[in-house]
Amino acid sequence: MKELMIEVKPREDLGKNASRRLRHEGLIPGIVYGAKKDPVPVVVDPKKILEIIHSESGVNTIFQLGLSDGEARRHVMIKDYQVDPVKGSLIHADFVRIQMDEVIEVEVPVQVTGEAAGVKLDGGILEHVTRQVRISCLPVDIPEHITIDVSPLKIGDALRVSDLPGSHRYRMLTEADQTLVVVSPPAKEEVVATVAEAAPAAPAEPEVIKKGKAAEEGPVEEEAADEAKKAEAAKKKEAKKPEGKK
Repeated sequence: MKELMIEVKPREDLGKNASRRLRHEGLIPGIVYGAKKDPVPVVVDPKKILEIIHSESGVNTIFQLGLSDGEARRHVMIKDYQVDPVKGSLIHADFVRIQMDEVIEVEVPVQVTGEAAGVKLDGGILEHVTRQVRISCLPVDIPEHITIDVSPLKIGDALRVSDLPGSHRYRMLTEADQTLVVVSPPAKEEVVATVAEAAPAAPAEPEVIKKGKAAEEGPVEEEAADEAKKAEAAKKKEAKKPEGKK
């Protein structure tokens, strides 16, 4: 397999304004460091870097940068990169020099295969707790991923880092008891009662208000009755007076 190589140019103008000009030209600033050598600012094509980031091995891909000043064809990895939060475009990349005969530490994705029995037969849910593990190895031995089979898992079962297949090519650095996946019970269906069924019968508010109102109006009605009686008595008294006598 032919080794990947990306041509870069030295970056002489530094600063924000110079970086903006580069991006307008379809390029981005970058820097190369590591291996006990001075950092070297570079100019690189973002499309080439994105191809590596989106590849199967991603940022663990080892490739060569075509540099000048004694740095020609140096093995590197993408150590870090920055993306514009609005446009989503790549705006900067950091590269670290790699010694092919020295052990390095990298993050490797965990790939799940099979369908858990608890999911297939009982409707459970396979939850991914840890998607990457950290290993140490030689650059040429970096795996694209580490595979684990979840087929035997029933509801309540889990797989941990200690369950991953071992290899003489790398050493596992992530804690052995770290959970990778777990099969959870299916979500219970909740029966939502209607408002009429769920809410208790409320007291008859109109009756309470009516009673209270009647209690308040009671004295007023009695007073009106007394006034009516007095008026009737006055009429009868007036009717008994002899005619012509005032």
